[in-house]
Amino acid sequence: MSFRFTLAGVLRYRESLEQREYFVLEKLQNEVNRVDQRIREVEADLSTASQNRTSELAQGIRAAELQATYEYQRALEQQLEGLRVRLQELKTKWRQQLAAYQLARRNRETLDKLREKQFDLYTREQAKREQAVIDDLFLSRRGRGK
Repeated sequence: MSFRFTLAGVLRYRESLEQREYFVLEKLQNEVNRVDQRIREVEADLSTASQNRTSELAQGIRAAELQATYEYQRALEQQLEGLRVRLQELKTKWRQQLAAYQLARRNRETLDKLREKQFDLYTREQAKREQAVIDDLFLSRRGRGK
């Protein structure tokens, strides 16, 4: 008789839940990375715009061009602020998802440990049965030899 874990279906379900939660966590992590990268790009653009404005002011610039430069810089600052807010929202969602993933993993590990304990019990019982058969064979041969 082979080992059968009665909660195998539940274990498979828990494994699929854990995997799903992991994929959601991974997707959120990728989004955090993407927004963080975009923040660095906007910060670099903002720095470049500031340097360009400073050099243009030193060389002399028309008022309309200066106004456009300020508008561009303000637009970058607003975009940067929006990205920072989005990053904080994503980090909050990521932490929540991490907690959900860890819970799903603990639930799966609990069933996994139960399965291992039942398998260990099964193997010990199987070994006892085999030993009993061997003992019976030994005793029956010994009895015939007399």
